[in-house]
Amino acid sequence: MSIRVVARHNIKPEKLDEFISLMKQLVENTKREDSGVINYGLFQDITDPNCIAMLEEWESEEAIAEHLKKQHFLDLLPAMRACMAGQSTFNNFKSI
Repeated sequence: MSIRVVARHNIKPEKLDEFISLMKQLVENTKREDSGVINYGLFQDITDPNCIAMLEEWESEEAIAEHLKKQHFLDLLPAMRACMAGQSTFNNFKSI
């Protein structure tokens, strides 16, 4: 059973281009991980361009936990947070 993650981020308008660039780096590096990633994509809300979502699919919760420890993720995290307007939301889903 895979786990799907929806991570929503509201971005400061003046930081949108920077955030997208950082997230594209994250997507590229994550897809190269040997950590159980199945799908990992970056999406922009059609009606609110400052709302960016990561739609992810992982083999397991353990794979997600391992991803969050990867150096490439940890290195980008402070810069990503500096672009955000408020807290992000994260939802993990399993199929039923």
